[in-house]
Amino acid sequence: MVSMSSSSALADVTSAGDPAPTAALAGRIIVAHGGQAWVPMTYTCHNDADHPINHLFVALKQGPRVNTTDRSGSSFAKTFYSTNWSADSGPDALTCDGERHTQVLVLQDDPFWGHAGAAPPLRSGPAFLQICLFDNASAFGDEGPVDGGFVFNYTMQHVLALGGRS
Repeated sequence: MVSMSSSSALADVTSAGDPAPTAALAGRIIVAHGGQAWVPMTYTCHNDADHPINHLFVALKQGPRVNTTDRSGSSFAKTFYSTNWSADSGPDALTCDGERHTQVLVLQDDPFWGHAGAAPPLRSGPAFLQICLFDNASAFGDEGPVDGGFVFNYTMQHVLALGGRS
């Protein structure tokens, strides 16, 4: 399935005979405070012995020109939080057992972004939420997983920054 509109873009791919993974925001508001953002998410993913690699990347980008279609890259963002600070571990680890899970991910300033450490905190208002989940992969190449399933979910969401800014 591939679906695109001005407010969201979705894509998912099935492989290894398992259903495609799923991933979406659970709820309607993302809370930010103290240099962190909490993103409630529901997801389903699979894993087997021949394809043991799963990966989750979630990003939250704010800026006056950020959108889900032609301005989703980090170069359009004034603020960029992601799971890269704790990729696939701690509060951002996946449980890929074919069951539906709900968890709250913790995002922080993306350490690999060109403005890391110098960007303004998240503010209350719209933000681009980017969810990328890969499951059942056997290896990663230069362009990402060489096999397995994936889901991309790109939407504009509302951030509530406690105290006015995070």
